[in-house]
Amino acid sequence: MREKLVDTIILDNGIKVEVWDLSRVLAGDRWLASLEARVDIPLDPEMLPLTPEREKFLQVLHSVFGNKIPYRYKQERHFVDQKEKEGLFQEFIDLLRKNVIPYLSHKEFAKRLVLSKIRELRSKDPRLFFRGP
Repeated sequence: MREKLVDTIILDNGIKVEVWDLSRVLAGDRWLASLEARVDIPLDPEMLPLTPEREKFLQVLHSVFGNKIPYRYKQERHFVDQKEKEGLFQEFIDLLRKNVIPYLSHKEFAKRLVLSKIRELRSKDPRLFFRGP
């Protein structure tokens, strides 16, 4: 089975959440049940702190991610019986709506995501922030 968009949710803070079914057959009647929620936040300089490093942060984020900062939430279970796959996938959707959607709906989510990506990039490769223009 190929990727299949199963739902699009527009949150009060303007964020669009796409819910994808990435499930596929593993062997015989056994499946990988897989749900992925995708959010792409447009990179806006206003999300960055007013510091002397602001332009460098923006430059690094653009070079790594382009114009959108991705957020992915994924749930998977391996070797699921074909008869149980749809029920399990619905459980994944219910958990997404109960636990993840409120998190993504926070008015500061986009800004916090951008800041967390900066921290993540700094810890993985601090040299990104010291290279010339």
